[in-house]
Amino acid sequence: MEFLIAGDSTLVVRFGNEISEEINQKVRAFRIATEKHDVKGLIELIPTYCTVYVVYDPLVTDTDSIIKDLKAIGEEASEAVLPEPNIVEVPVAYGGEEGPDIENVAKAHDLTVDEVIKRHSGTDYLVYMLGFTPGFTFCGGLGDDLATPRIKDPRLKVPAGSVGIAGKQTGLYAISSPGGWQLIGRTTMRFYNPELEPPCPVKAGDYLRFVPISAEEFEKNRKNVEAADNPPDYSNWNPEGEVVFNVVTPGALSSIQDKGRYGYQELGISASGAMDELAFRLGNRIVGNDDNAPALEITMIGPRLEVVRETLVAVTGADLSFAVNGEPAPLYTAIKLYPGDNVSFGPIKKGMRSYIAIHGGFSIPFVMGSASTGLKGQIGGYMGRKLEKGDVLKSKATSVPEVFVGYSVDPDEFMFGAKENVYRVILGPEDDCFTEKGIETFFNSEYSLSDNCDRMGARLDGPEIEHNEKGAGIVSDGITMGAIQVPAQGYPLVLLKDRGTVGGYTKIGTLCTLDVFRFGQKKPGDKVRFEQISLQEAQGLLRQMEYKISKVGTKQKIQSLTGAKDGEMLRVVIGNESYDVFVEDID
Repeated sequence: MEFLIAGDSTLVVRFGNEISEEINQKVRAFRIATEKHDVKGLIELIPTYCTVYVVYDPLVTDTDSIIKDLKAIGEEASEAVLPEPNIVEVPVAYGGEEGPDIENVAKAHDLTVDEVIKRHSGTDYLVYMLGFTPGFTFCGGLGDDLATPRIKDPRLKVPAGSVGIAGKQTGLYAISSPGGWQLIGRTTMRFYNPELEPPCPVKAGDYLRFVPISAEEFEKNRKNVEAADNPPDYSNWNPEGEVVFNVVTPGALSSIQDKGRYGYQELGISASGAMDELAFRLGNRIVGNDDNAPALEITMIGPRLEVVRETLVAVTGADLSFAVNGEPAPLYTAIKLYPGDNVSFGPIKKGMRSYIAIHGGFSIPFVMGSASTGLKGQIGGYMGRKLEKGDVLKSKATSVPEVFVGYSVDPDEFMFGAKENVYRVILGPEDDCFTEKGIETFFNSEYSLSDNCDRMGARLDGPEIEHNEKGAGIVSDGITMGAIQVPAQGYPLVLLKDRGTVGGYTKIGTLCTLDVFRFGQKKPGDKVRFEQISLQEAQGLLRQMEYKISKVGTKQKIQSLTGAKDGEMLRVVIGNESYDVFVEDID
């Protein structure tokens, strides 16, 4: 059992470097044993083929302490008894339109198509992990007689339910997505349904048994698997509260976000959440909310909103020419809006994403513990999608706290030593796959964001980063927020909030959390450089950020709740004890 660092908030517990049932049993035993303990600071476990990614809160625990706890659990896990696996029968129509690559597989092994079908359906396959996209099922155990490399030109869209082969792996695309596996068939069984709990019918440790069916039977049940690409049933969707905004025009990509959805990454469901979480949290604080109240994230081209009910708003993040009734309005400031007012945006002046926070937050039902919009899985937010013309945004807040009106903060006070266009990186977890020259190139070169840039991440153009003899490919592994992958071509990929949860490329380093948020403001064509930072320095920046955020709006919130002003005395009762507290502005 080996511990690796993957950023300032994630540990990698590695049990090996190959796809094997023995190693994966250790992974599952460790995961089961860890869940039986109340590990201080633990947020989420993401098991993969050979590793368990441990997401933790470094503000609650320190890295050495959680490693000590996990080592003890690892010793206990060696005695763990794994539960009896489920064997899940999966009906598959092999070949034809549903399996366009089956003849390639047959030809590669000098087999007939019928022999491929017989061999593939004649074995039970262990589910090693889920990931990449929601419900994508990775299975091992494919023999050399069927093992076939991925196709050279990956498809832009693989239909939901497709069954494929990649090397010695076989697996299943639960939803439509890009992919490069050899497609040999398609199931009628739905492997992702966000309206169910759990949303996926299989888990790591189960076995899949593929059962051949006819093309006619597939056609009769095609709608079942195609429903995996449909959004949930929102016909009765009607959040509580009163309408605050009518959406006149939606902007390019406007979506409801909070701090993200955790606990489901092991199923391939991304955490999502606000790209610039610092700007998001400051916006909420400025209008008197808790940090995690749902807000509206807008990208490059902002919406036009008609105010229906009096509210308090703050716009933070990028400068997208925010205006009220056509007049420029200040950022990072609480502004009172009245019925009939219009909120609009114009040309981009700086950054890429702005946040609209209103007092009380937007009224949005939680899905899997979060209001964030998960666009790939079509969950959360406003009916699982970006805003459209004619939508209405509600809030349950019944009044505007006057004490917050006009309150503002200076975003420059929240840079914490950051340099313009320089992003701080913690090396690892696969920095040992690069030459010294490659690492020097990474830290001493300027890169620009390509057009391939979205909420999933950004591909960077610039000098190639050299791998050593270990190469660029690894056994598919977890991907933490801010991870920087480097595929064989040598260009870096910075992975962000809507990233796939696993991937098979080396990761040279991970952005510190604070700079993940800053990176969320970069747009195609922007220039960036990277600077190495230690784990301790990165976690120190997090503590500075949390302390600074904790002070924003605190005085105003106390005054709003109590009516107290500077110099007044409050009596605070805690349990059976009462205390006289003097209120003083110490900012």
